[in-house]
Amino acid sequence: MVRLEVFSGDPPCPGCVAIIELAQKVASKYEGELELTILEGAEGLEKFEGYQLFCVPSAVVNGSIRIEGMCPSEATLNNALREGGLCLK
Repeated sequence: MVRLEVFSGDPPCPGCVAIIELAQKVASKYEGELELTILEGAEGLEKFEGYQLFCVPSAVVNGSIRIEGMCPSEATLNNALREGGLCLK
C-alpha cells in the first residue's frame, strides 16, 4: 500500500483545491493500492512540521516529500507515486 498525504491551507488556496481534486481523482483509480490522506490547516500542522515542509500545497509519498508549493500535473503526481512503489495502470 502506497501512502499519499496531501497538505493544504485552511481555507485552501486555489493550488490546494487543485491538488486535492487531482489526488482524489488519482486515488479513485487505485482503490486498495493507494491510501490518500488530506490534511488541511491546523489538523496537519504536527505532521507538516515533522516533515519539515515550508509551504502548501504539498504531497508526501510514503514519508518522502515529493511536491511542495505547487499543484503538479497529473503526470508529475503519477511519477511521484510510481517512485513510491505504486504500479501504474
